[in-house]
Amino acid sequence: MSRPAAASDRGWRNNTVHREVDNRHARWVFKLILGVAIALAPLAVYLLETMSYVETSYAFEELRGREAHTIESEHRLIIEKAVLQSLPTVERRAGAQLGLERAPAAHIVVVSPGDLGRSAPSGQPLHRPPTR
Repeated sequence: MSRPAAASDRGWRNNTVHREVDNRHARWVFKLILGVAIALAPLAVYLLETMSYVETSYAFEELRGREAHTIESEHRLIIEKAVLQSLPTVERRAGAQLGLERAPAAHIVVVSPGDLGRSAPSGQPLHRPPTR
């Protein structure tokens, strides 16, 4: 009896079928992706410019806020300086912090603005507080 021929006798191999790669489909996908990228490039540039504009406007608003705060602080400091330079406040602080006392009336000399430029009369002694 004859026996069936082996697979090797028939020229068959137990491998997958190899097909040639069709480059037309790959080129079509590449062209499609390139076209989408070119179409979206202006949108990407627009979005980047818009983001830059928004960031700059936020920075301006922050600087305006700082400027308003600085101006407000300056006004408060001007008022505080005026209060601290007022004569009643200076007199109270001199008494409280430095222990100074008000001079007696006999030691106070009042000079008018017109007398500031003139020399003292020779017949009258100057009223000066006693030196220590």
